[in-house]
Amino acid sequence: MIACLIWLANAANPLDAGIRASFGLEGCTWNATHIVLVQTTAAGDVFSVLESWKGDLKPGDLVELPDLKPPENAPSISTYPNSARSDLDGKFGISGPIPRQPVGSRMILFLKKQEESGDGKPVKWEPANPSGGMKVSVLWIDGGKGYCFLQWNNPGPSALSQCVQWTARSSDVAVVTVRIHEVLQAQRDLAETLALKNEDVRAERLGRIALGDVYLAQKEAIDALGKCGTVALPQILQVLDKPPGFYDGDDLIRVFVEAAGKGSGSQLHARLQQDVIYWKTVGPTLKENRIEQLVVVGSPLSVKFNETELLVRELDKEHYAPAAQTVAELHDFWVSQPQLYDPKWGERDVRNDGGTVLETSRAQSFGLAKQCETFASDMKAKQN
Repeated sequence: MIACLIWLANAANPLDAGIRASFGLEGCTWNATHIVLVQTTAAGDVFSVLESWKGDLKPGDLVELPDLKPPENAPSISTYPNSARSDLDGKFGISGPIPRQPVGSRMILFLKKQEESGDGKPVKWEPANPSGGMKVSVLWIDGGKGYCFLQWNNPGPSALSQCVQWTARSSDVAVVTVRIHEVLQAQRDLAETLALKNEDVRAERLGRIALGDVYLAQKEAIDALGKCGTVALPQILQVLDKPPGFYDGDDLIRVFVEAAGKGSGSQLHARLQQDVIYWKTVGPTLKENRIEQLVVVGSPLSVKFNETELLVRELDKEHYAPAAQTVAELHDFWVSQPQLYDPKWGERDVRNDGGTVLETSRAQSFGLAKQCETFASDMKAKQN
């Protein structure tokens, strides 16, 4: 996720900039059919399995991966820059060499096994990361630290450096290994939960997974909750109250609507009524500098603001007339608060012109009032 945020922060860079393939611990763990701790051999492209964490490989098995054979002149990890930030010329970029390690050095491989032909040919392996090749599906171990190819800056290469991932927050191999096993456990829990026949138990367990800290498990659990029907509404409301980081708010509302079925309008309306109470309580306490939190990903104000805006939009889409008074109440409160609304804030299109965080926050805040006005206009048109 750190890499994701860095890419977003550099989105305004020149046109020749681009996002390069990077190792992702959780994505590789989730997508791999086989995860193994191996040691290097004299062959260079053959690795001996020490431990198998996912899949059917066993200690002592040999894995042949020609793409991971270092060239004769390949540098050792100790000669690489300490950080990819210091190496923007591509010398050690994604097209650079695989590092050379002494025989017996350890690595963690994240692999996908191709379908076996059954004709006795050697097994072929693919990288767990679908883009970037085998280089971005490997963790090299040196001095108790994990190293991987990451793009730290855009523009810039994917360079080998200590592998600090968002959830692990450390390149220590012991910490990274714990995180791998946490992701694997979440994946097993999800598979077992989806197989349950009892809808109440399945929904309750999906809710717990959705509130966990493994993003891909969260995403699949939340999607599954939407298919459980009204029995899952308590769990979905829990997720709305404590949303997992970086999950798409549009999808949360979509799942809410899907689960509620024909009664989604009344459910959405009840949620909006709670949001109006929230804003009437919190809004007057906001100083101008705090409005910037409306666009800070994951901040409580941003989460609640996005939810409120999405609720108004969805209720408008459903033409849910009973919500008209609540939407009008929200609008009247919003435009009465100078720290939340100023007509001048709508004069500039920051989406196309660019703008500071404060200008973007003001534009979004202005947009909520306009969304309420659009709802009122659509209700009036429907009545006519």
